[in-house]
Amino acid sequence: MGKVKFVFFNILIYGLCAFMMLLGVMDYIDDQGKLAAIRGGIIVQAEWIGIIPDEHRGHGSTYDLGYEYIDENGVRYREECTWGFGSIEEAKSHIGEKVDIYIDGKGHSIAVYKAEDFDKNTAWVLMGVAIGVIVCYTTGLIIWGVIKHRHKRNGKSEDTPSVI
Repeated sequence: MGKVKFVFFNILIYGLCAFMMLLGVMDYIDDQGKLAAIRGGIIVQAEWIGIIPDEHRGHGSTYDLGYEYIDENGVRYREECTWGFGSIEEAKSHIGEKVDIYIDGKGHSIAVYKAEDFDKNTAWVLMGVAIGVIVCYTTGLIIWGVIKHRHKRNGKSEDTPSVI
């Protein structure tokens, strides 16, 4: 039964790392679209169309806004922007207002005010952590396997503790 648990634990560890890598790659692709929009320099005005509640587990809520812009080719640009309005009334007062956004012609956009502080490191952090866990865990498995093999070769059973 111990080997089955070991196999499932390994599947869990590697599966979690694969999931983190997938999230990192998706974030990286999204970041590349936003960078393309910024570099393209095409600025248009989108409209604030929605309110997104952002609940802070027991500390109340703030409200963010989402914009939408549809270009002449029918390409839709939508993004949530963090504003952190303290009341829904305050957030509602901005619905219908315009916001300048960069667009890339392919559906990627970023608000001009967010472009200055655009952080493209999240994807690298996710992928780096996943790769680090994979390397460390795999190295640990290899070392454990070598030690286990030496114990068997020296005639010691797995259940016999070694005395130093």
